[in-house]
Amino acid sequence: MKLKKFLHIIENSPVYPVIYDSNRTVLSLPPIVNGAHSAITLATRNVFIECTATDLTKAKIVWSTMVTMFSEYCENKFEVEPVEVVNHDGSKTV
Repeated sequence: MKLKKFLHIIENSPVYPVIYDSNRTVLSLPPIVNGAHSAITLATRNVFIECTATDLTKAKIVWSTMVTMFSEYCENKFEVEPVEVVNHDGSKTV
């Protein structure tokens, strides 16, 4: 029932974002749900930061801010790793 109020966001979409780990475990179905499987705890050492939006420019601003703020707490301060994203049309972005 908690998810019902968000389902309209992807209801009529032919595609929707989903984030899997290397074992194809669903980590997130943004903007609908983030899984408990990937929740951050005090023992967390690796963080994947994802930002979903309908406006790419605003998403890049939010994402860049989040990455910068999180990376301050990395073992090697401000160290981040790129991720390859496969888009719905098969194109790829880093």
